[in-house]
Amino acid sequence: MNLLFDTNILIFLTKNLRSQQIGKAINPNNQKVYVSIVTVAELKSIALQNSWAPTKSQIMYELLDEVTIIEVNESLVNIYTEIDAFSQCKNPAYLDSKFSTPRNMGKNDLWIASTAALLGLKLVTTDNDFNHLHQVFIEVQNIKPETFKI
Repeated sequence: MNLLFDTNILIFLTKNLRSQQIGKAINPNNQKVYVSIVTVAELKSIALQNSWAPTKSQIMYELLDEVTIIEVNESLVNIYTEIDAFSQCKNPAYLDSKFSTPRNMGKNDLWIASTAALLGLKLVTTDNDFNHLHQVFIEVQNIKPETFKI
């Protein structure tokens, strides 16, 4: 299964001088890696807001050159709607979900999850924001950065 990297994975790789080695550890089978245009926007905004040094920005652009970027378009709207309603416990197709209180997702995360769901990609992330979608809409792989002994 090909991979969709969440924004936090790219931030982690950009911050780390051993990013190529860690990238291979995250993707040992050399699967094709995709990134949502939403992730690109978040990453560039974080770089600008935090005044990343030219070297760090260069690493970011090199990472982005190695992935396939997926645009947001109308084909994502229906799955976005399904995931958003599911996360708010208001999707009639999933009334017996495993959680009873809403899981508020950021709008950018909804677009990222929708991209993974529509394209059948495994979402790789360092946080738990997508866990309630695992095995319902998408496959989620959580990476713990501390396991890479930076």
